[in-house]
Amino acid sequence: MEQNFNLALSIYRHALETPNNTAVVCSGYAVTYAVFAERAARLAECLKTANGWRGNGGSQLPRVGILASRNIDACVAMVGACWAGATYVPLGPKFPEERILTLLSLCNFTALIADEEGAKLLKGRVLDACPGLVIYSGKLLEGPTAGRVNLVAAETLPPAAIAEPASMAAQDNAYIIFTSGTTGIPKGVVISAGAARHYLASIGDWLGLRASDRVLETCELTFDFSVHNLFATWEVGASLHILPAPQVMNAVKFARTSRLTVWNSVPSLAGMLRQLKALSPACLPDLRITVFGGEQLPSSTASAWKSAAPASAIFNLYGPTEATVFCLAQAEPLAVTAGRDVISIGRPLAGSEAAIFDELGAVVVDGTAGELAIAGVQLADGYLDAPGLTAERFVTLNGKRWYLTGDLALRDILGDFHCLGRIDNQVKIMGYRVELEEIDAHLRRATEIDLVGSVPWPIVDGSARSLVGFVGVPGGQAIDVDRVIARLKANIPAYMVPNRIVALESMPVNASGKVDRRALREMLEKDAV
Repeated sequence: MEQNFNLALSIYRHALETPNNTAVVCSGYAVTYAVFAERAARLAECLKTANGWRGNGGSQLPRVGILASRNIDACVAMVGACWAGATYVPLGPKFPEERILTLLSLCNFTALIADEEGAKLLKGRVLDACPGLVIYSGKLLEGPTAGRVNLVAAETLPPAAIAEPASMAAQDNAYIIFTSGTTGIPKGVVISAGAARHYLASIGDWLGLRASDRVLETCELTFDFSVHNLFATWEVGASLHILPAPQVMNAVKFARTSRLTVWNSVPSLAGMLRQLKALSPACLPDLRITVFGGEQLPSSTASAWKSAAPASAIFNLYGPTEATVFCLAQAEPLAVTAGRDVISIGRPLAGSEAAIFDELGAVVVDGTAGELAIAGVQLADGYLDAPGLTAERFVTLNGKRWYLTGDLALRDILGDFHCLGRIDNQVKIMGYRVELEEIDAHLRRATEIDLVGSVPWPIVDGSARSLVGFVGVPGGQAIDVDRVIARLKANIPAYMVPNRIVALESMPVNASGKVDRRALREMLEKDAV
């Protein structure tokens, strides 16, 4: 019998075996696996009525947009799309309208599911750009133009039997996550069901997750860390506890009240809690597993965390979206990267392979820096409708397919890998991956000035907290900073908007005539002294 790789299978299995166990908790409301599965199945039945669904003769797997934040409705929407046999694509409700319109134009959705916050955006140009079927929670602000869009309230969906999720093959697309692109247009990373299932089947065993665990969720669906947080939890039948964004400053209190046993977050959150003096000794006694990922983990943050959660094992996980969440990991004892004060990214997880290449594509000797490349079963299929970019980043060397991460790294003599930063101008802002060239592109549009440059700043514990945008204005002409910021906020997510715009009469350039970002950073460092 052919294997079913549908990501919703774990929820289906636990709904049958442990129906009364808690699957998701958010804002004081808990949902059991039985209720979770029934709600997802209900959505799936409605989705399959959409025009152009796979069962209606279409050759491509249907795509379902998830316009939702981190909450129970968002989880149900995502699992419902999987259950129906679709590729899910998360869209952030906090994204500017222009960003949402761009993603709607790129994806050719068969259907869209919106939570209560997402439903507020279903108006005007967004509604006009929606696919033919939209399922929503909450209330709508306006109806469709000429009835082109079938708007269905989730609360009106009839009950559905909990039947096995639609069959999906290993090569079918499980999800598409959009990341920042160098041209100003986001790029969609296409992950197969086989790659995702491999990761989920192996990471739970490696970490030692249990059905009795109470697991923290801190990420939006648009951040692929969420794939780990959600599906790895449900894979073992544990309960997911969603930390609402407004409560992030009180994360320690939330963890204590919820008696969390597993913590998942970017290191920046731990660093922020440390700055707030919230990490007192043994303040997190119930934690037994801590997973940090998405950005570099400062050794000082790891030490403070160990004091706050003495019973917890710390795992530092590394992986680009293109390698299905995480593909390398450092377990305790935590090795420190020499001269960097950050934790090593460790060694490849099962099914993944890592190597350091020089500019000619040859493997370098241990201890030598080069570009980190990843191979194995978790590699993405490539970028959505971008064969040129896919061929550039996914290369075949010595008969093996590799993804070139763009990260500068080395492998030490013990076999541990150490990430040394970016080769190109891609940075992490609070765990989100950002291309500085994309910021520049939007900065040019917002200022109508060609000579611009963006720099990650400030750097706290080795991680960027925000950005500073520089604009070349010969003659010392003034720019309307508030107007520029407003334009940027209308087109890109908040984490990509510089927190400061600096006008320079003379923009520093390097020998090739490009804006010298190093010189810009030195200006900021000098001003900070």
